[in-house]
Amino acid sequence: MHLVLLTALSSIAHAEDSAKKPEGEGPFPFAVGGATVEPEALAQLWLTAYDMDTSEEGDASGYGDPEDDPGLKIKRFRLGFGGGFKKWSYRLTVGTSAPYDGLSEPSEPIEVVDAWIGVEPVKGLDIRVGQGKLPFSRDKLIGAGELTFTERGIASEHLVPDEALGLTVGYGRGGGKVRVGAFNQGGDLFGDVAPGKTLVGRLEWETGKANTYQTWGDRDKFGFGFGANAYYTIGEATDTWAAGGDAMLRVKGLSLMVDGAYSVVTPTETTVDTPEVWAETTRWGLTSQLGYQVGAFEPAVRFSMFDDSTLGQYSQLLAGVAWHTAEDHVRVGAGYELRLEGQDPIDNDTARLWAQFQL
Repeated sequence: MHLVLLTALSSIAHAEDSAKKPEGEGPFPFAVGGATVEPEALAQLWLTAYDMDTSEEGDASGYGDPEDDPGLKIKRFRLGFGGGFKKWSYRLTVGTSAPYDGLSEPSEPIEVVDAWIGVEPVKGLDIRVGQGKLPFSRDKLIGAGELTFTERGIASEHLVPDEALGLTVGYGRGGGKVRVGAFNQGGDLFGDVAPGKTLVGRLEWETGKANTYQTWGDRDKFGFGFGANAYYTIGEATDTWAAGGDAMLRVKGLSLMVDGAYSVVTPTETTVDTPEVWAETTRWGLTSQLGYQVGAFEPAVRFSMFDDSTLGQYSQLLAGVAWHTAEDHVRVGAGYELRLEGQDPIDNDTARLWAQFQL
């Protein structure tokens, strides 16, 4: 029944070999008093068709395992708008997401995802204030609607802080760009509930005309992007520093992404809050993805791994195919995920279908 539902939803348009339109050229942009306004909507559904891990004893929480039993769920939902006026730009998005895995904090029923305003006072200089992503990790910075498998690798989910309230300043010239930012550590939209801050910086360089923050479209264009980044979080009970690098190659319909990071988490001497770890803990991870455009289809394979010096190493090998239709406003995909959990010898593979609908 669930498979029939996904198939019916995807049939609202015929298959087309077309890339997603660039930002600012969506299907329903309009102008109000000279300012552009573009509604945004994203819905992603998952159907777990098969889960090898069926016993309660075997279904333990682990990195990268959402613990889904066979059935349908909403993976992610977003609703909002963006736009600009002269040198100003803005975005407001609300939504909800299913927990990434058994170790992730569940999101609120509806929460603010993005709420920022930006200005470009001079060419190449971009200043942005509000709630948004930290400039760290290409896998994390790729928009949710551009993810081939509608999810990210384990490394970017557990090594990169979530969206936060703060200030980002970026400057780009030629193919190079540098971004630095300071963000609240408390995670509250209406004020900082913790004294800590996260300081982050990213240096990147790219060449070619293909977008290096997506894997679909720009079929006949070349693009290569490289990034290096670091952050330091001064927490109330835990300090964290991390560094990493990433690269994306786009050529003749092929896309190859590699993204890695390393972090050290250290408890502080305080009685105000409970530390995230009780002893210095190192964490590192890597995500690599290879895909190719064949007509309206995108077969791809992704390897993702995460190593925690306390909890062990977890790896995933995910292979599947996404079908892009309705000018890429609708995607339907299927994949099989092989999980290799160093601390748990129990087989834990899964097979899923997914559908995405996006303005």
